Amino acid sequence: MPQFPTAPEPIPLRRRGRMLWLLALPGVLYCLAPFVANRIEPRVAGVPFLIVYLLAVTVLTGPVVGLVARFDPAHRAGAPEYVPVDDHPEPSAEDA
Repeated sequence: MPQFPTAPEPIPLRRRGRMLWLLALPGVLYCLAPFVANRIEPRVAGVPFLIVYLLAVTVLTGPVVGLVARFDPAHRAGAPEYVPVDDHPEPSAEDA
């Protein structure tokens, strides 16, 4: 009978490292847009700076997510997504 590999254990968020905080960076940059680029001038190649800023943040989001995934031990190990309720199994009818 063939042996099937077992799935790796899920890794809690606390053990996945501080790199996950980088995922907040694009959201913070989007929220800063009204303060950083709240004017029509200057224009970059004829496009208002606000639009260029938002496009730059959008393009930056992909590499940030890729970088975080590269350094995330759960992603590298192929572990399933950790769900905290998995730590405490629900009582069955037999336990009651």
